[in-house]
Amino acid sequence: MKRRYRYFSLVCFPVLLCLAIVTAVGMEDIVIGEANNADDFVLLQNRYGGITITAYRGTERVVEIPETIHGLPVTIIGTKAFYGKDLIEVTIPHTVLTIEPMAFADNQLESVTIPGSSFIGYEAFANNQLDRVILSPMLASIGPRAFFNNNLSAITIPQRVTSIGRDAFAENPLSIITVGANRNLFSSQGFEISFVNYYISQDRIAGVYTKTDRIWILRENE
Repeated sequence: MKRRYRYFSLVCFPVLLCLAIVTAVGMEDIVIGEANNADDFVLLQNRYGGITITAYRGTERVVEIPETIHGLPVTIIGTKAFYGKDLIEVTIPHTVLTIEPMAFADNQLESVTIPGSSFIGYEAFANNQLDRVILSPMLASIGPRAFFNNNLSAITIPQRVTSIGRDAFAENPLSIITVGANRNLFSSQGFEISFVNYYISQDRIAGVYTKTDRIWILRENE
């Protein structure tokens, strides 16, 4: 009986030791911010106490970004993190506060909902096929060329937006723009000049502005 016990101990101890080493390595990976291969994300623990996704290594064209990774909230999508990955659909969680420059540029996205972000960087969604975008009510800043060269016919600018970068919506067939009152749209040059001029001529009234045959009209007030 004692021999069997010794044999069991000799066989199982190395196995348990290997499992302990593997577990320790996994914990170290979490500390340095590298995702495991199954996650398909390269990670960085950021100074705000959350996770930054710095790159996407997967091959799936439909991507759901998790709210948390290793127990920490995903708060930033890094520069060029999903650039040129041939994506057709992406789900962005409400935990994401910042979308950095060119994060989702040069894909084939047709629609996107951005539920929590307060900042969208330069060319973040440029060169896609977006025909529908829902912006976060918390959004404060839209970077230059953020939605450049898409298929947007309508856009609603959230009330908290105070900055719209140059050509943010250029090369889109916009014919419906919903915007609040007293926005300084002229200085931003985010929209075509004919719309900005008409908005100013209407004393910057909040409402839904529509374009027919290249002429803008105020359809209704908010």
